[in-house]
Amino acid sequence: MIVPAIILSVIFVSLGFIVTKNNAKYLLSGYNTMSESQRGKMDLDGYLHFFKRFHIVLGVSLLIGTLILSSFNNNWASGFMIMFPLISYLYLIIKGNSFYKEANAQRLANIVGSGILIVVIGIVGTLQFSGTSNINLKLKQDEIEVDGMYGFKIKKQNITKVSLVNELPLISYKSNGFAAGNYAKGSFKTKNGQTVKLFVDKEAKPILMFETTEGDIFYNLGDEEINKLYKKIMHWRGL
Repeated sequence: MIVPAIILSVIFVSLGFIVTKNNAKYLLSGYNTMSESQRGKMDLDGYLHFFKRFHIVLGVSLLIGTLILSSFNNNWASGFMIMFPLISYLYLIIKGNSFYKEANAQRLANIVGSGILIVVIGIVGTLQFSGTSNINLKLKQDEIEVDGMYGFKIKKQNITKVSLVNELPLISYKSNGFAAGNYAKGSFKTKNGQTVKLFVDKEAKPILMFETTEGDIFYNLGDEEINKLYKKIMHWRGL
């Protein structure tokens, strides 16, 4: 968690120094598509001063906030690291309008950009909330169902073994899933090339492991205590 925060912070702070008056017409979004007459209507010096200060504050705040939150909860830190830059850039776009004196077309573009970013923030926030919320495992007559994001159903006859484990396999990457903080949901590839399904808080132990004809499944995200759930599953399987 700390390494990605450091990388992002360095990128944001660097942006504040990279864009200058000499290269703004090439690098500064919006300004680089203006005509010369439109550029003359913009307070470029004032905007670049704001742009530099904004990115320095963003980079430093992101790192400090992530460090503080990660000491309490990695999931909070992950959410902050994703949402804080998005909300900050919404402020950058809105505040940036004040530097365009008469460039109405650019102001309109900024309004449209703000609307798009608000939609993105809403979608990302919803995915973040759904991804870090618990999902419950349901025992039905002849199948197990896990609802929620990336949920699944598996027939009882396709389950070959159920056990409690304290370690997850070494994961290479997610193939179709969500991973942030301690949470992992969906399909992942292991280091040895196998596809597994994870529905886990990686810091919580033990973990239910289902060996099935469709691949291994790891689960511990429900509200029910895992050891009790394991006993219930064994009874459900008739063991």
